Amino acid sequence: MSADNGIANMVTDDVNSGNSDVSGGEGKGVQMIKWKPFTDFVLNHLVKKAEMINGEALLSTDGRPVVAIASHGPGLAWVPLAALVGKFFIENRHGDVIGGIYPHKALFLIPGLKNYYKTVLGAPTEVNTVADIVDLLKNRKIALTGTAPEGANCLLSFEEYVAPFRSKGLIAAAIKADASICLMAHQGAEDWSISVNLPFGWTLPLTAGVRGIHIALPPYKRIGHYKVLCRRYTPRLTSRDLKNKSKREVRLLLGIEIERIRAEMNLMTDEIKQSMRHHPDRIRSAESKRFGLRADKRLQMQSSMFPPDEAYG
Repeated sequence: MSADNGIANMVTDDVNSGNSDVSGGEGKGVQMIKWKPFTDFVLNHLVKKAEMINGEALLSTDGRPVVAIASHGPGLAWVPLAALVGKFFIENRHGDVIGGIYPHKALFLIPGLKNYYKTVLGAPTEVNTVADIVDLLKNRKIALTGTAPEGANCLLSFEEYVAPFRSKGLIAAAIKADASICLMAHQGAEDWSISVNLPFGWTLPLTAGVRGIHIALPPYKRIGHYKVLCRRYTPRLTSRDLKNKSKREVRLLLGIEIERIRAEMNLMTDEIKQSMRHHPDRIRSAESKRFGLRADKRLQMQSSMFPPDEAYG
């Protein structure tokens, strides 16, 4: 499983109705109502206007667990997204469901931060491998989990807003467990970083389109407008397609699906950008649009500048 910033271990309606054995516990999540101090602080002090479109895509509608794949963005651009997720669950009477956020492992090296994520934001610190998360999803130990798979690539500036995925384990787990997938894209927090890019639109060779770096800034000012778009995604792969395949075949098949996911998230980001500039209602009218040929044309198999994780094969 990847260990990047993301939404993790949030339980949906089936849990509240008693139809699941999902439960929290030490290192496995906390009730979403406990996110309220974090949610209130971010949305009251760091953002002037924040909205989530189609948040219902985070809820289970067919009894299957949901895996949320979120764009990271430069620096702390993901923070308001996590706060909006907490607000959505709390305001829609899902505050008693189990939730958490899975940060990059490097953050756990900072004294006190691991315990904060574990007890306040419900980081599932006891779940560390693809096999573990597949088991939890298949056995309904958790109903919703997620990540921002760009990982350390968020430090780099690419041609596309959603950078190549460095950590792919959770996507692999979702497919192996036949879980539902919810994609999440956002815009608005770019003021919390400075992008230093090469001139003339140049990119570094052999880097999958790296054009510069992002210098993360503290949230020194309130964001004017932050928007998140959620959308269900249906992968072409299922667990049956991966059965009895070699490790190499599994990696190749998953690699294609993973790049389709990234392409769709970049298209979603384009929609948000356009709506924030000119067409406030455009995204809502596009909610039923399926992943189509125009995304497939943009699909490219790209390798990360950083080595990918080894857990997803």
